[in-house]
Amino acid sequence: MAEPGLFDGTVTSAEERRDFVALLALAPSSRLLEIGTQPYDAADLSFDAVLCIDAIAELRDRAAALADWARIVKPGGRILYTDPAIVAGLVTNEELAMRSSMGLVAFSPQGENESLIESAGLRLLRADDATDTAALVALRRHAERASREGELVAAEGRERYDTRQRFLDVAHKLAAERRLARIAFLAEKMA
Repeated sequence: MAEPGLFDGTVTSAEERRDFVALLALAPSSRLLEIGTQPYDAADLSFDAVLCIDAIAELRDRAAALADWARIVKPGGRILYTDPAIVAGLVTNEELAMRSSMGLVAFSPQGENESLIESAGLRLLRADDATDTAALVALRRHAERASREGELVAAEGRERYDTRQRFLDVAHKLAAERRLARIAFLAEKMA
């Protein structure tokens, strides 16, 4: 049964989340901790699985986060997280600045997550490309916001509205052109 409260659905959909939970292959009585950017308190070996969708890119110390997730997962337990900020091609400083304009984003080079997973004492089971979903979500959010422009400008102000729209434009472009990848990593704590 899922623990309440910590999943914030940063750049995902309910359907994708269900797919990720299915990949964890949990028994009905399993304890799942869904982690966002909020602090959590968990005892050693207290969960069967951890799920973190996109929020790892907002953490300053990814190695510490993975080590802590390994601490709280039981032997044989699984950790699934998505990293939406893997530099996979040429990206300008202006694009990186806009992509991180909504808050802290720790961009990672290809291969870094795999190394950190191993250093945390976890075994990588699979790494799946989820970049197309990131591109689609950014495109849809941009269109949805544009359809409500008047309402959103009144609530946010013109400058904030325009900044968010530029952010979504850049997020879509970088993902669609596969210059910024989003990968779903599934790892297991060795028994």
